[in-house]
Amino acid sequence: MHAAASPPLAPPSAAGASGRRILGLTGALGRTLAAESDRWLLWLPVALAAGILFYFGRPAPLPGAALGAVALAGLLAGTAAAALRRSRPLLALPLAGLAAAATGLLAAALRLATVEAPVLPRAGVWTVEGRIAELEPREPRVRLVLDRLAVAGLAPAATPERVRLTLRHGAEPLEVGQRIRLEAVLQPPRGPLVPGGFDHARHAWFERLGGVGWALGRPTLLEAPPAGGFALALARLRARLAERFVEALPGPTGAVAAALVTGVRAGIDDATWQDFQRSGLAHLLAISGLHMSLVAGTVLLVGRWLFALVPPIAERVPARKPAAVLALSAAFFYLLISGATVPTQRAFLMVAVALLAILVDREPLSMRLLAWAATVVLLLRPEAVTGPSFQLSFAAVLALIAVWEQLGRKLGEGAPNGLVRLARYPLGVAATTLVASLATMPLTAFHFQTVAGWGVVSNLLAVPLTTFWIMPAGLSALLLAPLGLDGPAVQAMGTGIELLLAIAHAAADLPGAALAVPLWPASALAVLWAGGLWLALWRRPWRWLGLLAILPAAFLVARARPPDVVVTPWLAQLAVTGPAGARILAFERDELVEEALALTLGGRAPEATAGDLRCDRAGCVLERNGTRLTLARRLDALLEACREPGLVIARLGPERCPPGPAELAGPRALAASGGMAIWFEPDGTIRRRSVAEARGAWPWVPPVGGRDRAGR
Repeated sequence: MHAAASPPLAPPSAAGASGRRILGLTGALGRTLAAESDRWLLWLPVALAAGILFYFGRPAPLPGAALGAVALAGLLAGTAAAALRRSRPLLALPLAGLAAAATGLLAAALRLATVEAPVLPRAGVWTVEGRIAELEPREPRVRLVLDRLAVAGLAPAATPERVRLTLRHGAEPLEVGQRIRLEAVLQPPRGPLVPGGFDHARHAWFERLGGVGWALGRPTLLEAPPAGGFALALARLRARLAERFVEALPGPTGAVAAALVTGVRAGIDDATWQDFQRSGLAHLLAISGLHMSLVAGTVLLVGRWLFALVPPIAERVPARKPAAVLALSAAFFYLLISGATVPTQRAFLMVAVALLAILVDREPLSMRLLAWAATVVLLLRPEAVTGPSFQLSFAAVLALIAVWEQLGRKLGEGAPNGLVRLARYPLGVAATTLVASLATMPLTAFHFQTVAGWGVVSNLLAVPLTTFWIMPAGLSALLLAPLGLDGPAVQAMGTGIELLLAIAHAAADLPGAALAVPLWPASALAVLWAGGLWLALWRRPWRWLGLLAILPAAFLVARARPPDVVVTPWLAQLAVTGPAGARILAFERDELVEEALALTLGGRAPEATAGDLRCDRAGCVLERNGTRLTLARRLDALLEACREPGLVIARLGPERCPPGPAELAGPRALAASGGMAIWFEPDGTIRRRSVAEARGAWPWVPPVGGRDRAGR
């Protein structure tokens, strides 16, 4: 017998080669991550935000037992991260991230519990007594916020903390601190009009605002304002300053001046608001990081120059340090006088951190200081992470610092001559405006469904005007007001604002000024944020992988279809979408709802651009893809529609169709829905989703049984 031949040696397996490649890639990533160890801290607020978003992204709050488990898991992860920090830093990093995410989630749950306050149970006419906490002039009306309320028919435990209303008729002069009684049409804050839209009720919940509406007739004065009290004195000063600007500068000029100095924006008329939005300049009307930085920066520069002229000070300490203390005091006063709203608090915090960095000889403009400012904001106001104000302000600053880290120091090297130095500053202002505008453009599209086509150009003109003219004049007016010498400064500010208004009006009138876009899916924004953070927070070449986020985000936006039809509760309004936008039909007129529907759905179209829409007093019928949708406002229209296949939505009648092939959403289902979005699918089916389903079971969402006729 012959020995069996030995089999040939087998080549290395493909699986083994792939494993080695994976191990090599993992090792390279680990080495790159270790080389970026000085940037790890920058991801702390990102992890906090992830925990907050997970909490608020759920359909309902987590129960107490689940919160306890999260707290325990976060504690264990944080302890393990601290123990492994030196020996196994790459393992400690994800554990620290888990601990930070758990902290963010718990901060969100705590914030939700601490701001809880009653909300009006239904819309109606209410007799309200309350103290004027805020007063904003809006010719010929006045907008009030009342607190310390007593509402006829409501027990104290069910009475809202605050309500906001408008006096539509002339009345005697009112003052902050007065206690008044009035009849008012009030309703709970509105929910979104479409699934995933902006939820005013959620925003009002965190402001402890339990009702909004307008007054009927004149208020009755019950008590004069008390003489003392710092908060009331500050509110009165704010109201008087706003009135001073409105009286000295008539029309929109005075209203914009009051908004820039005191944060009182109620006096700005709708046409001016729309032009500022269309031109991309609306951010200038809301006190934010730009305004706070201008106030602090102006005081810092002037103070540094003045202190340098005083030898006893200049010889002992660098002039920038006492100037920073003076600037911090000015910023704090501006925070108080502007109403100390949440965006203003956030802006003050960022400026304060930068000024404190000057006092301790640190770089005032750095990613690390921005990360600490974001961390404090997220812990104190975790709900802010989902709002446009937080996202826009931090995106702009993040982009500016990232660009400065890459290019700014290189451009600042050398000793340029005086002419180059003189030209560098306005060019720097233009460059920062361009960077901030580009960084915030996707956020504007997501939150406001509008992209300002000429926004970059209008900002290049308006921001330097605001920086070098309007805000310095406004600051001078504030400083001179106690002496009664503020007249020239107010007029100078007014002249600058008139130029600002001219820029806004001109840009708003240009073709393509405001490009309407439909509501984006939140997933697209999340992908863009992930890519932007990766690009900005790392320093090594792998940071450029963040640009790849543009592709999946664009895919998600393109894949998302706006609803073909949106109906509001009780079929009061109807929106039918097409390629050109939305056609709005109102059976019951409500301009605010109609404009919000048009904005959310990508603009207003005069006619439906697809399908066959027929409407009369009995309702509407829409046919697309061989499928019929009937919106029945009368019983006879309901009974007739039930005989044909399709979907029937009815504001009255039974909850089920009499024998027939149609599917019916009756009045109870419609009222409980809070509004419906409907899609005609290519396969001939109809898909629908209710607003209530998208909102979940959060405290600001009223129970089905507690909804009023408007479905709120």
